[in-house]
Amino acid sequence: MKKLLMSFLILSILVSLSFASTDENELGNFFNDTTDRINSESTSWIAGQTGGVGGVVTVFSSVYDAFSPAQCGDDWITGTGFIIDTWIAPTVAVLIVVVFGITIVYMLGQLFNLPNLIALAKDEYYQVAFTFIRIVIIIGMIAAGETWFALAGSGGGTAVDPIYDNPNIISMMDGAMAFSRLMVADMVKHYSMLIMYNMIIHTIYSSTMWFGVTWRAMYSFNLGPVLKPLIDILGTSLQFLSLGISEWMLHLITLCIIKKWAWGLFIPVGLLMRSFPYTRNGGEALLALMFALVLFYPFMFLFDYEVHKLMKGNLIDAESAMSGFIHKSGILSVFGSVLIVMFLMAGVFVPFFLGGALSLAFELIRGAVYYIVIMSLLLPFLNIFVTLTAAKESANFFRVDVNLMSFLKII
Repeated sequence: MKKLLMSFLILSILVSLSFASTDENELGNFFNDTTDRINSESTSWIAGQTGGVGGVVTVFSSVYDAFSPAQCGDDWITGTGFIIDTWIAPTVAVLIVVVFGITIVYMLGQLFNLPNLIALAKDEYYQVAFTFIRIVIIIGMIAAGETWFALAGSGGGTAVDPIYDNPNIISMMDGAMAFSRLMVADMVKHYSMLIMYNMIIHTIYSSTMWFGVTWRAMYSFNLGPVLKPLIDILGTSLQFLSLGISEWMLHLITLCIIKKWAWGLFIPVGLLMRSFPYTRNGGEALLALMFALVLFYPFMFLFDYEVHKLMKGNLIDAESAMSGFIHKSGILSVFGSVLIVMFLMAGVFVPFFLGGALSLAFELIRGAVYYIVIMSLLLPFLNIFVTLTAAKESANFFRVDVNLMSFLKII
């Protein structure tokens, strides 16, 4: 009876092996197809092109197209640069309206012989001239920044930079948005590699291992308690990495709003608020903040890009490491009964796990910590701090006391 039972178990395993996949590259093909699609879609997205190869709408293309550069434009905001053509038309229109309004007040003062209105009109003329000088300074400094960005993109060399050598990027704001898209694409790629590794580890996590001489004298144990610390670290890394992806999406949306509405809405509103004595301080604060956001804020993203280019060399290429782990570890070439039978041999698992899986986990987690702590926490905080400090100092330059650092406390 015992021999019959043992023969039945062995026969069941052999029958299940006959239905197992004979393609030893099943997982490898799935990995290659997934990474190729992610790379093609993210490359087009970073370059500012429409996602979706051949016009086929996929999950990646639908997500990427929702934040494409085309969504940051309008029919009435066109031109060949960032501060020319119709970009500054609303600002010029507001200045003309303010001048006409002050002129009417001055004419009424002369008509009715009201010295108070005449003095008020003269003082407002002085304020308008002061505002015009400020706008000219802002445009001049932005033009200088754009000139620097154009020179940075024509540095030559053999390597093609995805931001500076991109013909679709013509301004610092476009470069900052391209870097945001680059960070999202890199973090999505790293997140995908962590997901695949987590899938493999969870397969081992839920497996039961056996060792012994007979079915009666045999010990069984589950790898769950052993791998639980690694599973917890992977889960935490995935959660915070997804939060970092959301944060860089928010950076991209913020830059898009600044590009689309700074000269068309916020700066004209600041000029209108500055034209009235009761709202002058609010207009000064808005102008100072907009000046910092259109100049220093995108520049800080380019600074982050240079930091990223220097530091990413210390990180392992997650895609290459995961590809080598999948293609070179024969234990993971097929699923199903083959994997179960190999787990029955306890001596196979220990060198495999300690030799490849554990070291790969440490490298992937180290890359996740880099993207979470440095790229999603420290550098964005530095960007906001420098931007608000520049806004405060620019207001102080025009002898206006504006408390913009309270925004930093809120953030």
